[in-house]
Amino acid sequence: MKYVDEVTKRYKDTNASILGKTVYRSKRIEDLRNLLLASAPTICSQRAVAVTKAYQEFEGENIYILRAKALKKVLEEMSIFILDGELLVGNQASTPRSAPVFPEFSINWIIDELDGKPMRPDQRQGDRFIISEEHEKNIRELAPFWKGKTHAEHCEKLLTDDIRNTGAIGAVDSYWLMNGADGHLTVDLKRVAYEGLISFKKQALSKIDSLDLSVPDDMTQLPFLQSCVILCDAITAFAHRYATLAKEMGEKENDPQRKAELYKISEICNRVPEYPARTFHEALQAYWFINLVIQIENNGHSYSLGRMDTNLYPFYKNDLESGELESADDAVELLSCLFLKLFQLNKIFTFDNQKSFSGYQLFQNITIGGQDKNGHDATNELSYLVLETQAAIRLHTPSVSARYHDRVSNKFIHACLDCIRLGGGQPAFYSDEIYIPALVNRGMSVEDATEYSVVGCVEAVCEGKCGHRPNGSGLINLGKIVEVALNNGVDPRTGICPHAGNGDLTTFKTFDEVFEAIKQFSAWYIREQVIWDNIIDKCTEQYIGDPLVSMLIEDCIGRGRGLKEGGMYYDYAGPEFIGTANVGNCLAAIKKVVFEDKTLTAAQVMHALHTNFKDMETSPTGAEIQQILVSAPKFGNDDDYVDELTVEYFRFICEEIVKYKTTRYGRGPIGAMWQPSTSTISANVPFGAMVGATPDGRVAGEPLADTTAPMHGTDTHGPTASLKSVSKLPTVLVSGGALLNLKLSPASVDTQAGRQKFISLVRTFLGDLKGMHIQFNIVNADILKEAQKEPQKYKDLMVRVAGYSALFAPLDRDLQNDIIARTEHVL
Repeated sequence: MKYVDEVTKRYKDTNASILGKTVYRSKRIEDLRNLLLASAPTICSQRAVAVTKAYQEFEGENIYILRAKALKKVLEEMSIFILDGELLVGNQASTPRSAPVFPEFSINWIIDELDGKPMRPDQRQGDRFIISEEHEKNIRELAPFWKGKTHAEHCEKLLTDDIRNTGAIGAVDSYWLMNGADGHLTVDLKRVAYEGLISFKKQALSKIDSLDLSVPDDMTQLPFLQSCVILCDAITAFAHRYATLAKEMGEKENDPQRKAELYKISEICNRVPEYPARTFHEALQAYWFINLVIQIENNGHSYSLGRMDTNLYPFYKNDLESGELESADDAVELLSCLFLKLFQLNKIFTFDNQKSFSGYQLFQNITIGGQDKNGHDATNELSYLVLETQAAIRLHTPSVSARYHDRVSNKFIHACLDCIRLGGGQPAFYSDEIYIPALVNRGMSVEDATEYSVVGCVEAVCEGKCGHRPNGSGLINLGKIVEVALNNGVDPRTGICPHAGNGDLTTFKTFDEVFEAIKQFSAWYIREQVIWDNIIDKCTEQYIGDPLVSMLIEDCIGRGRGLKEGGMYYDYAGPEFIGTANVGNCLAAIKKVVFEDKTLTAAQVMHALHTNFKDMETSPTGAEIQQILVSAPKFGNDDDYVDELTVEYFRFICEEIVKYKTTRYGRGPIGAMWQPSTSTISANVPFGAMVGATPDGRVAGEPLADTTAPMHGTDTHGPTASLKSVSKLPTVLVSGGALLNLKLSPASVDTQAGRQKFISLVRTFLGDLKGMHIQFNIVNADILKEAQKEPQKYKDLMVRVAGYSALFAPLDRDLQNDIIARTEHVL
């Protein structure tokens, strides 16, 4: 059957093409896209009601059995629907783009916000959610059952005073993990497509049969393995619900084409994900069902889809040869349906946490390109079709990640540029030249490292073999650490002193003493972050268990234990370091202005910082002091004076974090260590709001530098100098992923000469300079300012935020301003 009706093809932007091929949205896709863009994000109580009933009914059961039975009840009782024109089916909540509630993780903050503390979800400036009276009533009624039983409350009881104080001053934040869940992984979707859930069920049953329950360790494995069987049956039954619904709808449908489509959907849902997929359509439906159920079961995010182009290419190729797919356009339409399903998924964060995860993002990633295990270019026709799909859909999720290596063709980079220049920074580039050695450096085999795909923002995993959040743990505010280090450990904003120092800036006799103090405070706060996240991990192990994602990761079934018990093959975790460039700039300013040139005294600098450069009675005035500090060398201009200080500090924190082990250490996995990442998400904005004026000339409350990028407006020597500074960082140590935003003028890539410069820039940075990652915003700041004024005219305007894209209009105004303020380079 041909999916694309050539007569009804339409597309609104004649400039949309990939390698000269015009990219279309069919009427089906156009209608679905418009419907979803018009659907306001809402809050749904259905999951919360079903989970609460399950916890009441099965209270006292082993956590794996309890969680499996709870998911089974949700999948049985939640409402299901099929939208007009859909070719892939499955919904997360009662309406499209509705966010379910996870009371077992946390419920108190939801009640507080419904009470207007600090404001209701529908009154937020960014990431608003509407809730009906019925759903609000349901949530309020079930909340008392969860008092004292939630994941957040279990964690809260174990927090030390030091950890509470680090959170209070804004130096570290892991509260989002207490209120939510881990995520940041890619399960073995390839195995699901090629073998079906029946393979996992048979493996679990075989393992159960092999247990000797008189052996204590064997006995402890039984509940997890039993939960796997329950889950396989529950997901199969869930798919069969859609098979029944599609058949019923088909019987009532008058349009012959749609009737045939609904009957085919019914046939597909009766087969996958239980049994191996036979076609490209079935494989995509299997992928979607598993990804969907994980989102329903677990309150995490960054569950990604892996190397779809290489993993699913055999299905695509076979369907073209057999005639199941009449053309590549049919595959693009199916991929478009998948992209729109991923866009429907939603999650509500707390009022405070949404500032760091702004943009209705679930950080779902699709990886294309790269190389195979023999080092050959793995790009194929499906790689280009994913780019065509992104160009057609042009929404912020899923994220598309393009793997770069020195043998990748210019054709592929041209295709990526065609997609990027449409707006939204999709795809981002990830360099095999650094990611693979970085992963091998942490103990991953070369073969598995070569097969890496991206989850979340920039984290690389071996899909189906890695556990939760290789990064995406606590957020560490480097700007705040510098501030307290210069103030003898005291936070000037709150007066809290989590950790006392050996003096402040005015008492240090040499620059080396200053640098050593900053290193010592960094080490202390890193340790607190590790303690905090290990507490969360132990509570997750005891009270959540994660049987579903564990079942889908090698070798949890073989070992008879879940992820938090060490069932996975590889285990890494780690924080996001935020404000890297600010630290380098502060160090350079103190070294040059105070200790070398002696333009200012330490006392003058400290007074200016404490008064936010506003004291006009001093000599020099606060404004003059700020200008002196601003004029000091800045990271991002290929200036070794500041770059070397930044590199030294960055290497220190990278080597400090890997000293620590996860709670799975010694329990089976390779690695079991903490690792660094520079993905800031959007946390550089709220973290900056907690940091006073800093010695780099930054005023109090201003956002910190995002990712590894230079501080906004300070990289004044062009894009090449900026990239050369960033490339000096020892990114091979950043196995959790280093991230770089670069904003380009659209005019830079409008000509053939500009396109060649773009390709040269990508190859130079990722190849010659061994950069790890780069992503581009190619959108004019004037357009963004217009979108602020008239958001309804720009409802699908997309921008790159950090390691993800977002629709611009719904973002918090502070984050919008931060994106507008980024330095715009011309090639």
